[in-house]
Amino acid sequence: MVAVQLEVLKTLDGASTPFISHQQMVSMLEAAAEAEGRPETEKEHLHALGAAMFFFRQHNGPWLGSYRGAGPDAWASSPDQLPSDVHAIWAAYADTAAHPAVCARLHHLLWKAQYGARPFSSLQTAITKYREAASLLLADSSPHAQSSRQRAAYFLRTAHELAVSCNQRQELAEIIAEMLALAGVALSWPDPDYGVITTMTEPLMGDKNNHPQLRSLLQRAVECSPDGSLHQAEFLKDLRRTEADPDAQRGIDERVIAALISHAETQEGMAKLLYLGEAAAFARVQGLAGPLDRIRRIQQKIDPQDLGLVQVRTPWDLPTIFLDTARAAIDATDSLDQALRTIALTPPVFAEPADPEQHGLFRLPSVRLNLNGPLVTSISDADSPVGQGLMNARVSSMEFHGLLVEAQLDQVKERFAPTTEQLLTVFTDPPLAPAIRMRGLVRALHAFWAHDDDVAIALVLPRVEGLLRRRLKEADVAVIQHAQGTRPGQVSQLGSLIGSMADARYPEPWPTAFRTLLGGPNEGINLRNDVLHDLADTPSRHRIALALQAALTVLFLPLPE
Repeated sequence: MVAVQLEVLKTLDGASTPFISHQQMVSMLEAAAEAEGRPETEKEHLHALGAAMFFFRQHNGPWLGSYRGAGPDAWASSPDQLPSDVHAIWAAYADTAAHPAVCARLHHLLWKAQYGARPFSSLQTAITKYREAASLLLADSSPHAQSSRQRAAYFLRTAHELAVSCNQRQELAEIIAEMLALAGVALSWPDPDYGVITTMTEPLMGDKNNHPQLRSLLQRAVECSPDGSLHQAEFLKDLRRTEADPDAQRGIDERVIAALISHAETQEGMAKLLYLGEAAAFARVQGLAGPLDRIRRIQQKIDPQDLGLVQVRTPWDLPTIFLDTARAAIDATDSLDQALRTIALTPPVFAEPADPEQHGLFRLPSVRLNLNGPLVTSISDADSPVGQGLMNARVSSMEFHGLLVEAQLDQVKERFAPTTEQLLTVFTDPPLAPAIRMRGLVRALHAFWAHDDDVAIALVLPRVEGLLRRRLKEADVAVIQHAQGTRPGQVSQLGSLIGSMADARYPEPWPTAFRTLLGGPNEGINLRNDVLHDLADTPSRHRIALALQAALTVLFLPLPE
């Protein structure tokens, strides 16, 4: 059994008076541990307590910590991974610390670590101490009163979570009553704290037995919150969940949308667009066609300039050795046919994404916009296994490859100066499509060499789709879709065709390259939709070169039998 060090206990109690947060205690405990002449036993205890105070967690999430103590390496990030000696130190101070918030933290961690012969007693003590800490903080009248109220709400919510986890019904009923009371009091403060109210009501929404009591509280919250505010919209959403009458629900739905639109109108730029998007999503889910149409019309009146977006360009010099090597590959060919096949059969090399554990700009969720609306087309999830980092790496690889293809196509023009008839002969031997259709690809190449970019891209994109459909048919892959309901039968469109490339035994990285260059808004460059639906300006010349290579690849790449 570990003996309490009185000097350590004095330091611990001093660090928690007044109590601001567990994390704020860490610096005081560390400073005391590093004091000159401090005995090793006291240092050990102070570092263990500092590690306990340093742990943090989100609601219902795991405990996380990265305490470093006196050494260069961080302590284990989970309570159960720390040595039992540390747990013993926590247990020694868990019942002797003066502030209940400190006792609650230590007992909670001991429960998570399953320390001792009766870890369940630590859970029960943690619940009691969290409630005591909440009561103590709510009585705070210091300049820190607002943060103390928020901390008290968090402690009550944590006590509720623990009581639910161990099915302590009597204590749970008392905690729920305390939570509802705090939420009601928060509405009566001169400056109502809507964050405290939400912290109290959110965990209670999952149990329908709480709905009758929540309904009256939420109705008050709706009335107290400013009309058209985001808080009012969120309270209305919760109020709807407590209401069983469909007519009443429909009325609440309309108020939610009105509040979101009103809040959006107070915003500017991207914030306005995102809140309108949220209102539209709610209207669509609830089947409110009229409000949804109204939101669309409001969004369409926003000009791209109103979003306040700034285009940032990063200068990048491509070493000439890459372009010289690409051109040399064309110079090494013996004929126009061989030069075009060299371009067609050279795949892009995809770079690996950045370390998925890194933090920074590329780990942030990103929003993709269609500025013709304007509207959000997708929001990437930075934490997804295949997220923005991978897509950025693929797109960057395609952009780099496009610069090389552009140089090679220009070198073909420089060396061979091919005529229409020469190109048509190459493209129809062996025949894949009628010559009349292949003339479009010939014209696209001539337009590219003439820097007539609009014509080049408009001609080549349909040829990519048509040629790919023909190659899949040759490979005995289905390219038709039967009628279903009111939808008529049709041939597969480009997205489905790219998805079937693997069935035709197209080797990687070609299916990935086609998907990244031509696919939908979540796939990468989205060249096909942006151009053919007039959703973007004329693409850069190296992207047109990539589309031309795609057509040549479909035409010339041999597939396994």
